Amino acid sequence: QPSQLQKEMVQELSKRAALVHKGTVDASVDNMLKITNDGRKLGLDQRIINPNLPDNPISKVNLCIDNIYSIWKDGESEKRTQLVFCDLSTPKTNSVSKTVAKRLDSPELYALESALKKDKAEKEHPFTIYEDIRQKLVARGMPREQIAFIHEANTEVRKKELFAKVRSGQVRVLIGSTFKMGAGMNVQNRLIALHDLDCPWRPGDLEQRS
Repeated sequence: QPSQLQKEMVQELSKRAALVHKGTVDASVDNMLKITNDGRKLGLDQRIINPNLPDNPISKVNLCIDNIYSIWKDGESEKRTQLVFCDLSTPKTNSVSKTVAKRLDSPELYALESALKKDKAEKEHPFTIYEDIRQKLVARGMPREQIAFIHEANTEVRKKELFAKVRSGQVRVLIGSTFKMGAGMNVQNRLIALHDLDCPWRPGDLEQRS
């Protein structure tokens, strides 16, 4: 359920959209793509909009962490594995590779998104949902080496090594985006759960995750 703060922030998005539709704000200042993107961020976690906002204990992310931990504990003897899909608030990677990824992932949106200015808050606060999940799972007792981000495997050789570790149960929680984990993975041997933290732009992307 949304927090009271999220509800208030959604109202602000509505006001911004109304101004855009009236034509009273320049597209370089605010536009529907930016508002939609802010809405997606807000729907995932209010701290993506502003890392200084409170961490809601019953947020979507924290409930997902509860699920991941519970399933991890139950599947300990058989080394059961889990995949977590999240396209927003990904770990910061090389800007060139990120640009290429965006172009390939969603060409119809790339041209629009590339025109948007980078959020100042994003530069100042390196907060990511990925790190938040890993830190909280480690704090509960999950070994850090059992949690991996697909973004850390930035070469084909490293990807193959990572996938082998997931198949063997050395890595038991793998977190990644639709673009990086939606296709070409062979890690299902011990897989017991798949978590969709956010909804991608296209229905086909959601199907590809499954």
